[in-house]
Amino acid sequence: MHINLRVLIKILGVLTLLEGLFMLPCAVVGLHFREWQAASPLFTVSIFCICIGFIILTQMHFDKIKLHFHEGHLIACLSWIFCSFIGAFPFYYCGKDYSFISCYFESVAGFTTTGCTVFALDELPRCLLLWKAVSNWLGGMGILVLLVSIFPVLGISGQSIASAEATGPSLEKIGGHFSDTGKFLYLTYISFSAAEFLLLALGPLSPFDALINTFSSISTAGLVITSSNAAAFTSTYIRAVVMLFTILSSLNYTLYYFALCGSPQSLFKNIEVRIFGVIIAAATLLIAFSLRVTGTYSSLCQAIKDGLCQVVSFISTSGYYVCDYPEWPTFPTVVLFSLLFVGGCCMSTSGSLKVIRIIVLLKLIKRGIFKQIHPNAVKAVVVDGKALSADKVSAITTHILLFFGVFFFSCLVLSWNNFDLETTITTTLAIFTNTGMALGTPGCSGYFGMFNGFSQLFLTFLMIAGRLEIYAILLLFSWITRKLSDPFCLPHGTHKNRLCRESYTQRQKTKDKSVPNKIQLSMHIWRSFKSAALQGTFVNIPETSQAIFPMQSKKTPRSVFSFSYRYLVLIY
Repeated sequence: MHINLRVLIKILGVLTLLEGLFMLPCAVVGLHFREWQAASPLFTVSIFCICIGFIILTQMHFDKIKLHFHEGHLIACLSWIFCSFIGAFPFYYCGKDYSFISCYFESVAGFTTTGCTVFALDELPRCLLLWKAVSNWLGGMGILVLLVSIFPVLGISGQSIASAEATGPSLEKIGGHFSDTGKFLYLTYISFSAAEFLLLALGPLSPFDALINTFSSISTAGLVITSSNAAAFTSTYIRAVVMLFTILSSLNYTLYYFALCGSPQSLFKNIEVRIFGVIIAAATLLIAFSLRVTGTYSSLCQAIKDGLCQVVSFISTSGYYVCDYPEWPTFPTVVLFSLLFVGGCCMSTSGSLKVIRIIVLLKLIKRGIFKQIHPNAVKAVVVDGKALSADKVSAITTHILLFFGVFFFSCLVLSWNNFDLETTITTTLAIFTNTGMALGTPGCSGYFGMFNGFSQLFLTFLMIAGRLEIYAILLLFSWITRKLSDPFCLPHGTHKNRLCRESYTQRQKTKDKSVPNKIQLSMHIWRSFKSAALQGTFVNIPETSQAIFPMQSKKTPRSVFSFSYRYLVLIY
């Protein structure tokens, strides 16, 4: 697996330009509030990013490029790491004594919409709070989805990157091109943001607080600048607006397109939306009943209201601390954290497994039981009246297994911090599902500054894995391992080296095990090696048998074949 460096440079250049442009208003806010020490690095980094991005776009010219599926996932992962790296510098140079790892953690938490922190948010300047909220907003829908809408202008096919960025089993295309999908997603995203900001600004919140809460709720990040989180919002109006738009952002954004195109019933007929609503209603009633029976709440109405807000906060992975739920009985707390394994709908801003995967998993269990009773029966997995292909079912099953595998492995890694079991498990779950709320030592405020540098760095990769849904991270590690174990000794980037690499890739596809007297080389592979040799290159390939070359030797009389025990040398 190789990566197209031309595409990577172009995409990173565009991302650098966009990040610099979004930093600039934050620096202006810092100047407005006279936060000179924090606004200065914001302004400097912003101008630097704009200049670098502009130079790359204007001075470097590329032909039209089409990406493969694996390249899209790999570039998506590298792009998120790069954007978080750039976003960490304003925190690092803000005048506070923060380590760069902590600043990188803070930046990753912003772009992945995790909503947690290692800083005291009450002490952060307003311009940095705004930058963190802006990073939440950019990461909510995905900065790469924004790029997909302008990729045709840049000469890049954005389908593979859009699929890598999209949360859920698949990305449903709107219109004729994936760029149309990206444009509609961000248009809807911006419309929701504008509507919520106006509604919050009309309430008791200041315009700055309304903007912060709009960015955090639309992106399901759950960032609130007060130390007590959303519990400080005693206004029922504010809670209702925030919860409403949190739910809207947790639904499949592509369904809004079909609803606007004349079929509003499609939004309510979708099985994922219906199950999502059933889960919210059932969890709310269970929690309210438990709180009322145990005497935690004297009013059933108040129990339902707080239970609903906290259920929406958990299942949307926004992580709002609406009420003092750590003091609740065990049963409602277990119900809340069970919702973190579910998450919102596919193609939404929420994290975790997604409701559609849970539906498919339950249908697979049902089919397995049915097959045990009727061994000869053939029963497909049907979702919304459509039978899922075996490949898609296998991909969903693999994702669920990988999810729990990474979850348990992460629990083992964090256990070296020697915190209690409750802290270890809930922290892993909160970070991996991009929720940012835990129990135990971190508490429900989303503060994780008690972890050491290594654990914070590990948690950053865990947040990115949760945001890009594991596969991209696995491809990144696979790519790094491949580079470290590269079998070719020729200089990288040469034409001859590329021929050898293509030959090696083709030979791997034929499952060649390089066993003497059993190797099978195709004519295409042979011509690639011969072409490199005829250009004066020493070609080093695995040991092979002389019996497979009689026909080739007749066609190339001027070639002399010299066989040794270990190497084949082509001499022209």
